[in-house]
Amino acid sequence: MSDGIIHISYYPSFRLRLPDGGYVFMSWHKFCGPMFFKDKYENREIENWHEDEQICGALNWFINRGEKA
Repeated sequence: MSDGIIHISYYPSFRLRLPDGGYVFMSWHKFCGPMFFKDKYENREIENWHEDEQICGALNWFINRGEKA
C-alpha cells in the first residue's frame, strides 16, 4: 500500500507554459472561469493571477486554442 496522496478534481486541470519557461496549473470551469495554482495538487492558489501578464497571456492562448492545452 502506498502512502501517496490521491487528488481528485471536479474540473479539468491543465498545465500551461509561461513565456519565461515556467509553468502554472489551471483548473478550468466553463461558467466560473479559471483558477490558477503553483502546484499540480491545487494546494497553492495564485489569487492575484489577473495582475500577472504572463498568466493572462497563457490564459488567452488557452482560450484562443478552443480551451485545449
